[in-house]
Amino acid sequence: MSARSSSLSGSRPNIVFILADDLSYRDLGCFGQLHIQTPTLDRLCGEGLRFDEAYAGSPECGPSRGSVMTGMHMGHCRIRCNDSARGQDHLEAGDRTMAEVLRDAGYATGMVGKWGIGLPGTPGTPEKKGFDYSYGFYDQARAHTYYPHYLYENGAAVPIPENYGFDMDHAYKHTRDPVGHAHSYDAEGRLLPRGVPDPRAAKNSEDLCYERALGFIDEHAEEPFFLYYATQLPHGPVITPELGAYKDRDWPIQNREWAAMVGHLDRHVAGLLERLDAHGVRDNTLIVFASDNGYAHWGYMGRPKWADDPIFRNKGPWYGGKFSAYEGGLRVPMFANWPGRVASGCSSQTVALYDLLATFADLAGTDPGETDGLSIAPTLAGEPAAQVQHPYFYWSSGTHTPCAQAVRLEHWFAYRDHASAPIGLWDTRRDVASEHDLAADHADVVARVAAIMAEAHTDSPWYRNPQDDDATWAAKRQRVGLTMPSTRANTTFCDSLDGPPTIHVAVDPDIPL
Repeated sequence: MSARSSSLSGSRPNIVFILADDLSYRDLGCFGQLHIQTPTLDRLCGEGLRFDEAYAGSPECGPSRGSVMTGMHMGHCRIRCNDSARGQDHLEAGDRTMAEVLRDAGYATGMVGKWGIGLPGTPGTPEKKGFDYSYGFYDQARAHTYYPHYLYENGAAVPIPENYGFDMDHAYKHTRDPVGHAHSYDAEGRLLPRGVPDPRAAKNSEDLCYERALGFIDEHAEEPFFLYYATQLPHGPVITPELGAYKDRDWPIQNREWAAMVGHLDRHVAGLLERLDAHGVRDNTLIVFASDNGYAHWGYMGRPKWADDPIFRNKGPWYGGKFSAYEGGLRVPMFANWPGRVASGCSSQTVALYDLLATFADLAGTDPGETDGLSIAPTLAGEPAAQVQHPYFYWSSGTHTPCAQAVRLEHWFAYRDHASAPIGLWDTRRDVASEHDLAADHADVVARVAAIMAEAHTDSPWYRNPQDDDATWAAKRQRVGLTMPSTRANTTFCDSLDGPPTIHVAVDPDIPL
């Protein structure tokens, strides 16, 4: 049993953790968005505690999810990049997840949505990693489609024949060239999915996951429960079941679709709240909302890498974006809401999503086990004097710069591309856009950072380590029968229901995974 860290320790609330996928820092009104309507999320954030110094565990999908589930930073996490030498990687039996910690503490545990850290047939699938119930995409690449041929439920493939024939190639082409490959929407702005037997009968994966989430709450409302709501939204390729309020906006179709996708998520969160209220458990439920990595919107709009959207201005002020271990790839929107227990306001406490395992364990009154995270329960309780501080935060990797390392040390942010590259240093208080490298003026801080980068990183046999060159990486891949180069994939899918999906890959490095 963990030592009591705050007045909330051991209070055993229900926990709903909502992890958005590629949501940009300023896609929500509560974080500064002016054009996309997110009334439910804005209200939850306004009535809760907004974290203005929140970081993902990684700048891309798979490792970010591995980090949050295991409480490990990128120097120790099993999964460190979307693509390892052995392909899409998975958690192992010895990797203890927050679901296992909470289940052992007496919680019912459920996961819906995008898993991405254990393909079928590996030890890393959700039903093997502590979840009593799981439904959704096990494969992070397959989670690109919102009209899949099947989803997995507790390890078994559940066919969705209404979606057979969905033209995923066309969806990717729409992202690259919407003029030549436009999605079809009817006069009311409702999608007519291309290639399916009956467009009106096609089933959107997010709607299916939402229905299972409601069912999980219905089944477990009388006992402590943990729901990991790992929505795909608004990860691209951009497509939405209805354009709604944005149907007639004078915007490019991709912007209208993105706004509608964010609105789709907001409506589902509203439905979850209504169901919690219906069971009378809302006041005993902590909701934590965050996104999985930094700015990715550019990849779905045909813009130069990390360029801000001229309409939404949703990037945030930081340099970089998804796939990079710069601040722009790591900063995420995050807030917590628990009526009567977490006071409303804004927190300047620096947190990483790998703190959540320790936090949830603290609230459940149990030991988190080995973790790089710290409980932020004192911050949630409004007891800053009791909040233990990290000596540093650490990140590595990123598809665009796979040997990169980054450190947040006090108010300093440091980064280097490779173990042999110089370390850059920026003052996060005075230079949020990282425009002024102060490394030359603070040799003492750079030396501390270099020591941390060496201390925090444990070499992995399957990923590029900071000192690895191309030949070392090629040798790792050859050991498992792969060939160089690695691909960031644009993917089409087969109809097979027997085991892992067959995936046909075409290289397209500008489409984020």
